[in-house]
Amino acid sequence: MPTIETSLLRCPITKQNLRKISVNDLPSKADVPHSFGNYTLIHGLVNDNNTYFFPIVEGIALLLPSYAFYIGNELPEQQKMPFDKKRVFEYYNEIDYILNENFSIYSDSAKWVDFRDVSSNYLKKSFLKAKDYLGSRGQYLLDVASGPIGLKEYIKLSENFSVRICVDISFKALIQAKWNLPNQEGIFICADIANLPLKENTCDAVLCQHTLYHVPKDEQGIAVEEMYRVAKPNSKIVIVYSQFYHSWLMNITLLPVQIYRIARHFAGKAFVQLRPASKPRLYFYPHSKQWFYSHFSFSQNIETYCWRSLNKYFLKIFVHKHLGGEKLLNWISQLETKHSKRIGKIGEYPMYVITKKGV
Repeated sequence: MPTIETSLLRCPITKQNLRKISVNDLPSKADVPHSFGNYTLIHGLVNDNNTYFFPIVEGIALLLPSYAFYIGNELPEQQKMPFDKKRVFEYYNEIDYILNENFSIYSDSAKWVDFRDVSSNYLKKSFLKAKDYLGSRGQYLLDVASGPIGLKEYIKLSENFSVRICVDISFKALIQAKWNLPNQEGIFICADIANLPLKENTCDAVLCQHTLYHVPKDEQGIAVEEMYRVAKPNSKIVIVYSQFYHSWLMNITLLPVQIYRIARHFAGKAFVQLRPASKPRLYFYPHSKQWFYSHFSFSQNIETYCWRSLNKYFLKIFVHKHLGGEKLLNWISQLETKHSKRIGKIGEYPMYVITKKGV
């Protein structure tokens, strides 16, 4: 079982240090159960002034404030999760998992990924692109909102690092990530990416793929600043994002489809507000590239590259095996490599690479 390195951690509520403790060593007044769902609760983490206890379950540190047990003397503040963030929390804790090439992946993956053979090589190249910007070696790679890491290409992204720190809001996803990473050393933390329970300047590189746009729009900036805070000086933060209706390439080539997607997107947002008790629906908000270039004190250190220019809808409509689909994708892939910065600004999925300058 992976070791949780407490010297890297800080309390998400008090920002104090954390230390490991046995449930049996907690004060007798502490109302902490000895189980978490179907799992036995033996150890956890406690902050410096002994006011909050965070469970460790199956080697996963549960550092979401909503999982904390108050063990202090005064009346604690209630740790409530905002509505839109709760939507994401519930969605990924209720979703099922399926096997794909012997890896556990989200059961809804086919909604976002074209798994046909004709698209396979093109997609696999994109899955590996972040590796070119993360750095050639280091101790800790922070994988922000790692999910289950259900692709062999995603597993390769941490080959140049000794330890992969997997942070996700979903305990279920982290259980799957542990299963998918049997041969890599990992630290697994259930946490909010807008409140990372890590100390400053601890990570040699930071990776965040297809997650930031699921964070409430007013907290996305906070999440990026958190990634910047925990990154070491002179390291890279790589964020794979979706431009959705900001993508000129997809708007031009898929105009009717884009209009439908946009209408469905806003109808879904209205439905969730009218029926908040309905089945969890995934929150989504894409900022424009101008937001990245102007929102942060370090915006001048952000560069844009192409992760992948085409979305699933383009692939399903225009790319077919018997109509030269593979040749078309090979040509597009070459263009994405040759003109990565230009295409990154107009395609569906840009990669924002932030350099944290030395201090």
